[in-house]
Amino acid sequence: MTGFAPIPDHDLRSAAAEALRTVDLREAGAGIPDNNKQAQLKVWMDMVVARAAELMPTAWEKRIGGTDIFRSGHLNAVAWSVFID
Repeated sequence: MTGFAPIPDHDLRSAAAEALRTVDLREAGAGIPDNNKQAQLKVWMDMVVARAAELMPTAWEKRIGGTDIFRSGHLNAVAWSVFID
């Protein structure tokens, strides 16, 4: 497709990796019962994705449409992939 410029994987992976490195699981899960690990992980990953979105280059918002809608979903998938690796 002419004019189509997908967000490079390295931008997504770099932002996700940095967010995973800096968002603390214990801090994110504070206030959630210790016996609810699933909720702790959910809240933590939501915070990771929010931080990764902040780290993404803003140039993409001007180059392609829909980044405000699809960025978080893509970052969530990439963050889980990086976390598992």
